[in-house]
Amino acid sequence: MNTDTFGRREFIKYGLLSSLFFLSGCSTSQKKLVLRGVSNSFPSEFFNSLSTGWEFFPIKDIELQKFSYSSTLQEKTDLLVLNDGWISDLPINSLKEIKADNIRSNFSKQTRSFLDGLGDNYKKKLLPLAVSPWVILFRNENSLSLKNKNSWEVIFSSSLTNQIVFPNSPYLLISIAQKIGLVNDFSMIKSQAKSFDDRNALNWVVSGRANAAVLPLSSCVDSLIKDPRLSVLLPQEGAPLNWTLLAFPSQSQANFPTDWFNSLWGATFLSRVIRKGFLPPTDLSDLRRKNINFPHHYQAIFLPEESVWNKCWSLPMLSIQRKKDLALNWNNSKRN
Repeated sequence: MNTDTFGRREFIKYGLLSSLFFLSGCSTSQKKLVLRGVSNSFPSEFFNSLSTGWEFFPIKDIELQKFSYSSTLQEKTDLLVLNDGWISDLPINSLKEIKADNIRSNFSKQTRSFLDGLGDNYKKKLLPLAVSPWVILFRNENSLSLKNKNSWEVIFSSSLTNQIVFPNSPYLLISIAQKIGLVNDFSMIKSQAKSFDDRNALNWVVSGRANAAVLPLSSCVDSLIKDPRLSVLLPQEGAPLNWTLLAFPSQSQANFPTDWFNSLWGATFLSRVIRKGFLPPTDLSDLRRKNINFPHHYQAIFLPEESVWNKCWSLPMLSIQRKKDLALNWNNSKRN
């Protein structure tokens, strides 16, 4: 009798333990993969198309001076999405190569040129997801006295003096200046500046505190479509390109989500992503053959003419010394 009782108790005990191990195993197997990135820096469709096996965690403090990707990578991270302005801060040795050859084989000349400018270490460990040109956003353009309206030289119009919000990037601004023949004197650009403020550029213009801003097309499209006071220019000389990239942390045990990447540029999401100011890293000629519908007024902005797009450029990686030289050159140009 006592033996039977003991047997039943032991059976129940071991049954409970087995259940706990089983549930623990299920919990582990169902643990989600983690995507980290800066909100609004990539097409929301990429986030929305996340499979149930992935979860997105925004990086909120990337613009703080003490921010470090190393601390982010110490947390569970299976994929990073970022724009090219933050590449130089990436701990390249903490990333592994992305071997998506079927994706890379379809890259455009623009994309290949951008990757070449990163150098061998980075080009193998970063995969361009999307690209958006920097443009000039105007408020009440018709009320402004603008000269050279199809060129970057429009920023020197008298009605824009002390009325433009520029990005806080001497490197980008110097590249624009050099494109229109300003070699070492950048005082003309400084004299037009209301502020150097990437984060709040759109708000400056929408609120009327500035007449214009230089910013990526993708960051102002929603307001551009909704607000009739706003207009945008992609200059005939081309424009710097703002790249959205994927990076694969070495600690991740996941496989690179090739299908997920392809779904963003598939039939379901393609037109929606382009209407948000993002273009794929492939040849635009392929898109023109698909007859995607755009607001007619902005068709040449969302899908630029080949002659303009081919003049657009990417900013290559700079050595520490080159960064110092550019900063010195910029700082020595006095504001008029």
